[in-house]
Amino acid sequence: MRVASLAAYLYAIYKLPALARRLLGRAKATDRELAPTHRRAAAAILATALAMRGVMIKACQAIATRADVFPPEMVETLKQCHDAVPAKPFAEVRAAVERELGKPLGAVFARFEEAPIAAASLAQVHGATLADGAEVAVKVQYPDIEEIVRTDLRNLERLCRFYEWFDPQPLELLPLLQELTRHLGYELDFRREAASADRVRAIFADDARVVVPRIHPEHSTGRVLVMERVSGIKITEKAALEAAGLDPAEVVQELMGAYVRMILAAGFFQADPHPGNLMVTPDRKLILLDFGLAKELPEGYGLGLFELMFSMMTLNESAMIRAFQELGFETKTGNTDTFLLITRRMLARSESGSFEGEFTEEMTDELFEAIRQDPVVKVPSDFVLVGRVFSFLSGIAHTLGHRANVLAAMGAGPPG
Repeated sequence: MRVASLAAYLYAIYKLPALARRLLGRAKATDRELAPTHRRAAAAILATALAMRGVMIKACQAIATRADVFPPEMVETLKQCHDAVPAKPFAEVRAAVERELGKPLGAVFARFEEAPIAAASLAQVHGATLADGAEVAVKVQYPDIEEIVRTDLRNLERLCRFYEWFDPQPLELLPLLQELTRHLGYELDFRREAASADRVRAIFADDARVVVPRIHPEHSTGRVLVMERVSGIKITEKAALEAAGLDPAEVVQELMGAYVRMILAAGFFQADPHPGNLMVTPDRKLILLDFGLAKELPEGYGLGLFELMFSMMTLNESAMIRAFQELGFETKTGNTDTFLLITRRMLARSESGSFEGEFTEEMTDELFEAIRQDPVVKVPSDFVLVGRVFSFLSGIAHTLGHRANVLAAMGAGPPG
């Protein structure tokens, strides 16, 4: 009922004014005129999500990553769902851990902190000490979250189907919901997250500058993940980095180098590089955390990304079109000139009018804005995730007073 009430409210604030404008013979509302409506809608969605948790939180997080589909006012408001989730009571957490491990808490842990380090949509993290003295972080999935997720997804699917039948739209909602469902299935299985952490650690096996916390598999299950507890400086805390004797420019270079290696060379990456998941040690090691959202790219995707960047740098339009197609972009009409129009809009946001090695937030926003205004373009979800990652990295670099130059990080050569 709460979801249905929210859906009815959203329909009313968008559709009724649009109908009134048509009846009065007025032009369709502009993005600027709709901005207050977007903010009201986002506030209502956020309030419902924080009350219901589960899939609603994840849906908001997904919306906040799809700037190619949703307006910036909504994206900005719903970003709060990344760090505004209230924690569950410790009694529930304790019961969940003991049920999963089949033992009393004291039989596994010499100490278990009642106050969580962090709380998210599906789980929260507590500090603890194992019986053998090892300091660990324990990620605990909320009780009954799987059933809650299944129920929420069924309700959202019913609403999507009804809406698309009642009021067909150019943007199909069900494919977005199906994409969310697929990622949620991944995140609910902590064994997959453990495997993803191990896989990323293997990518950097020959590079001591990148740290991925080790998993304790003997104490981990599909709903409880026990990992090495690591500490460092939050990557955006410039003053703390400098106080530790670290050069923010070198930190940015290490960060970009790590993601270039994951995305362009290995084709497997941690896809959620917000500042809470990235730390730096006083001896300049980069710590990567949280692999619930890790992504494997199709074979050759890294080379396709490099070709797109190189064609944008050299202003080679035929190469741009070819690169877009290789990356999975499509148009409903088959007219590839749309790709050139989008690229020109992106490049217009750079100082030189050509790609200089950095996917800035402004360029990425311009890309998604162009696509929103021309819905004939189909954007592959792989590219959305990669674009989001590079945009986040650019934001982190700018916070530190530097630039996140992809080409510099890869030595201006193709991925190996």
